[in-house]
Amino acid sequence: MTKKISTLKLAWQSSTGKRAAWAIMIASFVLTVLLGSSVRIKEQHVRENTLIETAKFLADITLSDEIATADDMLLKVNDLINVDTVLGVRLMQGANTPLSVGETSNDVLKKSPKDDVGLQWADDKSTLDIVLYLPKDFPYSHFILRIDAQNQIPPPYLGTVINWVAAPLISFVNGLVFLWVFGHFSLRPLSSIQNYFKESNGKYALASVPHDLRERDDETGLIARSIETMRLEVNESKAQIEFQARFLHETPSPLLRCSVNRKVLYANIAAKAEASLFGDESKEFVSPALSELVRQAFYEAKQVSGDIRDAQTIRTFRAIPVLDAGYVNLYGEATRKID
Repeated sequence: MTKKISTLKLAWQSSTGKRAAWAIMIASFVLTVLLGSSVRIKEQHVRENTLIETAKFLADITLSDEIATADDMLLKVNDLINVDTVLGVRLMQGANTPLSVGETSNDVLKKSPKDDVGLQWADDKSTLDIVLYLPKDFPYSHFILRIDAQNQIPPPYLGTVINWVAAPLISFVNGLVFLWVFGHFSLRPLSSIQNYFKESNGKYALASVPHDLRERDDETGLIARSIETMRLEVNESKAQIEFQARFLHETPSPLLRCSVNRKVLYANIAAKAEASLFGDESKEFVSPALSELVRQAFYEAKQVSGDIRDAQTIRTFRAIPVLDAGYVNLYGEATRKID
């Protein structure tokens, strides 16, 4: 019996299945990574907007009361350093810096402002420098806040998880699912038909095609039903041939077929019972008398008749040559006793 292999292994052994599985896995991985990158960008955008709103909220609280002098504004802005979220603050008037507490970036001033707000992220995204531009009636033009982004809002993680965990896992699972579907619905039925031929060992007329294959509604089922129909037709034809052959074989008159060199190609039961028709006990060649009749039929290329004697009887034989096939059919007729 043919050893049965798993559906996944069967699909993986197929060059078509293997190429298609790799294509699906790569496509799934790329699409998932694109999704993860999009989510990561969205998370970073939400994080950035939240930090900007935090900076604006702190500025609104600091500058909400009416400020009488520039010194009052210096004191209020200086108090921002006491807020846990704020790592540094700088108050500026044009290119001058009247107040600078903690650390802030100079590069942030080179950035193009977005909605009247300048931004400068640290390389590791742990801090964000924000430039807030003040109204023209204020004694200072703008101030810079460095926000502790790491503790305020954690870095994006969902997009990272999608890229590093979900993408490989999803691509692998999609590859397995495709291999199983391809193997189960496409290759397994064809493999079953292949196993049928192997297990039949050339004797297809004796082995019926499995019922489950013949009951399928796809192309495999059509092939299986066609094979079964052909098998039944072959068996029927074989039975008819055997029936007709038995009629000739069981005929009481001797019938022989031999080649031009006297070799017996066929002899029915009645012929084999008459030893005088053969050259020896092996019955591989006809007797010299029949051999002469065969030679004459080939030479004259027409039906000839002749008598074959044994100890007590004489039997007339008709020899009919089949020239294109290279043999002669010998038909024994009624016998008569020797007087």
